[in-house]
Amino acid sequence: MKLIEHRNHCTDSQTISLGVLASQTHATLKGDSQLPISGIGVISQAKAGDITFLASPKYRKYLENTQASAVIVSAREAEACPVAALVCADPKLVFAQVVQLLYPHQTVPVLQHPSSVIGQDTVIHPVTHIGPHCVIGDRVKIGANVILQAGCVIGDDCEIGEGCVFYPHVTVYHGCKIGQDCTIHSGCVIGSDGFGFAKNKDRWLKVPQIGGVTIGNRVEIGANTTIDRGAIEDTVIADDVILDNLIQIGHNVKIGSGTAVAACVGIAGSTEIGKHCLIGGASRINGHIQLADYVNIVGCSNVGQSIDTPGAYASALTVTDIKAWKKNIVRFRQLDNLATRLFELEKKLKAQEA
Repeated sequence: MKLIEHRNHCTDSQTISLGVLASQTHATLKGDSQLPISGIGVISQAKAGDITFLASPKYRKYLENTQASAVIVSAREAEACPVAALVCADPKLVFAQVVQLLYPHQTVPVLQHPSSVIGQDTVIHPVTHIGPHCVIGDRVKIGANVILQAGCVIGDDCEIGEGCVFYPHVTVYHGCKIGQDCTIHSGCVIGSDGFGFAKNKDRWLKVPQIGGVTIGNRVEIGANTTIDRGAIEDTVIADDVILDNLIQIGHNVKIGSGTAVAACVGIAGSTEIGKHCLIGGASRINGHIQLADYVNIVGCSNVGQSIDTPGAYASALTVTDIKAWKKNIVRFRQLDNLATRLFELEKKLKAQEA
C-alpha cells in the first residue's frame, strides 16, 4: 500500500543513540556516544532514557539534579552539566531537531474516500489522501502527497501545491492558490470576502471582492485563522510565514517571507508587513500602512502608523491596580489641557527673558 508522510508526529518514540543525535544535529557530543535516548522531558521532571534542554537561565537551578540521561546545553553551561550532553549554540533549535528524530512523522494511505465529492475538470495527483466528506470544486489542481482530512472544502479554480496538509474542516474559497508543503489547521477559512462596503444613503452597498489569496511555500496557518480575499488584487502570504491561531488578515494584506504572527492579531486591509517581522499576540495593526523588514511588535500593541525602520516597538500599557488605573485615566484626559497651559507658560517665560 502506498503511504504519504503526514505532518503529525508519532506519539511513541524510537530509540536513537546520543552519538547519532549529535551527528544529525551537528552538536558537540559530551559523554557516551552509545547512550540510548528514547524520550524527551522537561528538565525538572525528565527521567532516565530522556533527553531535555536548557535554554533559559531561570531553569538552570534544575540542572544539577536532573534525572535525564542527557541535556542539550550551550557551551557556557556544559561544564556544569552532571550528565551527558549535546553542546550547541542554540539548545532550543537542537531540541526541536532531536524531537523530530525521536518522533518521526506518521503516515496515511493513498485514498480518495467514497464520500468525497469531486467537481468537473479537476486534476488530483494519484498520490494524495482525500478524506471523508471532502468537497472539491471544478477546475481544481491538487499536487502530489497532499492530505485533505475529513470535511475540507476547496472552491472552484483553486491550486494546492504538493506536500500540503489540511486538517479537518479547512475551507478554501474559489480562486485561491496555495504553494508547496503548507500546513493549514482545522477551521481555517481562506479567501472569504474582504470587509468592503460603500455607504449608499442609509444602506450599505457591497463592493465585490474579485481578487483571491496567494499563499507561498512552507506556510503554516493555525486553527480558526481567517484570510480575506483581495478586493481587486490578491491578498499575499509569502514563503515561510507562520501564523498562529485566531488571526484575522484583511483584504489585500501582504506579509513578507519569514514573518511570524502570534495568536489573536488583527491586520486591517491593504497593510504591508515586511520580511522576518515578529508580531506579538493580540496586537492590532491599522489598514493602509507599511511595516519595514525585521520589525518586532510587542504583544497587545496598537500599530496605527507605518514603521520604516527595523527594531522593536510597543504601545500597550501593562496591567495595574484599579485605583491607580482610574487616576491615570483622569490624568490622561487632562493631558491636552496641561499641554496648552505649559505652552502658554513657556510663551510668558520667553517674553520675560526678552
